[in-house]
Amino acid sequence: MQSRQGQAGERVLAIKNNLEQLLNARRGGSQSCPDLGLPDMNDAASGQLELRNQICQDIREMLARYEPRVRVLDVRPLAAGEQPQGLCFRLHCQIPLLEAAEQVEIDLLVHPRQQRFQVL
Repeated sequence: MQSRQGQAGERVLAIKNNLEQLLNARRGGSQSCPDLGLPDMNDAASGQLELRNQICQDIREMLARYEPRVRVLDVRPLAAGEQPQGLCFRLHCQIPLLEAAEQVEIDLLVHPRQQRFQVL
C-alpha cells in the first residue's frame, strides 16, 4: 500500500498534467465545449496589471469549472523578478486527499512567444 505522501505526489502530478492541458486550450477551440480554455493572451505580456488580474480571474473560473480535484484559494501574478523567463502566476490550492486537504502552491509560466502555459 502506498504512503499518504506517495498518494499526494501522484495526485498532484496528475492534476498538474491536466492543468497544463486545460490552460493551453483556447476558448472557442472546442465545438462540443466552447467555454473550455482561456481567451487569447497576446496582450498579456505587455505588463498591464488589469489584464494580468483578468487572466487570474479566468484561470480561477476555468479551474473551478473543469478541475474538480482542486479548490483554488488564490491566483496571483508573480513579479517579473520572481520568474524572469515570461509571464508567471501562482496558484494557491487545496487538494483533498483521504480525510484531509493538502495545501499546494503551483507556479504557471507563460512562454512569451508561444503563449503556452507550463505548469512548474
